[in-house]
Amino acid sequence: MGAVDAHPPLHSAEHLLTAALSERLPGMNNHASRLKSRKCVFEFDYAGELADEDIAWVQQTIEEWIATEADTTIDFVPREEADHLPNLDEVPDEVDLVRVVRLGEFDARACAGMHVANTGEIENFRVTSWRAVGDGRYRVNFVVD
Repeated sequence: MGAVDAHPPLHSAEHLLTAALSERLPGMNNHASRLKSRKCVFEFDYAGELADEDIAWVQQTIEEWIATEADTTIDFVPREEADHLPNLDEVPDEVDLVRVVRLGEFDARACAGMHVANTGEIENFRVTSWRAVGDGRYRVNFVVD
């Protein structure tokens, strides 16, 4: 539900990566990320084949989203109104007000972490590598400055 102490541009970029991969690869699921200083290791399951063209599309899409300088908004929504969030299952059942982070129109999810004020604050996003790490499991590494 969010790395509370992660570098805000990296954490926001992780949200954009999740959204872009979900758009490009319908059915992507079971994703997990490890946010480090300025780099992220992002793993996910996908039944199809991931190709260089997919990663190039994701890179280009995220660069375009960053360039829009879309605002980040944070709202607290009653749990019963948050059922559309893709990661509501990560929010403990006893939480009545869900903290929702929106990065422009590109991503909205429950999150407790710190984020940029707008996507333009994410500098030099780049996918540095990707590979299959198991049957239907993939790893994407990316960095920001």
